[in-house]
Amino acid sequence: MERIEIEGEAEERVSMILKELAELSLEEMLGYALKGEEDAIGLYTMLAEKIEEPHAKMRFRQFIKSEKGHKEKILRIFGELFPERQIPEVASPTWADEVKHEIKTVGDYLEVLEVAIRSEKLAEKMYVSMAGSLSGERYRDIFTSLAEDERGHYEFLISQYRFYRRAKVEENLHGIIESLIRKE
Repeated sequence: MERIEIEGEAEERVSMILKELAELSLEEMLGYALKGEEDAIGLYTMLAEKIEEPHAKMRFRQFIKSEKGHKEKILRIFGELFPERQIPEVASPTWADEVKHEIKTVGDYLEVLEVAIRSEKLAEKMYVSMAGSLSGERYRDIFTSLAEDERGHYEFLISQYRFYRRAKVEENLHGIIESLIRKE
């Protein structure tokens, strides 16, 4: 299977962020994870509203439900591990700062997909890391399951990116051909 540039970029960026997250306490990590799930809900809600293609729209709606379930699990785990405490707010970049909210072209959609791909890769790696660092099989299983869900989201986003990247290349090629024909 072809490895595309965005996958390599996502891996690099995720590695840098994971190094920063390794410095956080478990409380802060859960706060970061909660913020990530809230951002994912917002991103997929925006995509479900803007995208017309029925299969993608349906998948983004499924992702919203999945991310809401993740949020509930994180809140429950936090309450069990740190009763009587508030989830700390952890400063983190948000997708809203990086994404165009109007998706008018294939290029716009590709830009949004790039952000979503990085976010899902980060979530997957973060949950794998949390599963490995927590004692207690129950919590390990929960975080492993969350990581698997995020991996599934990532795979769908990569397939969308590949498909629409090819469509953009074809669109650009047709534009070049039309331009050349007009010049003759």
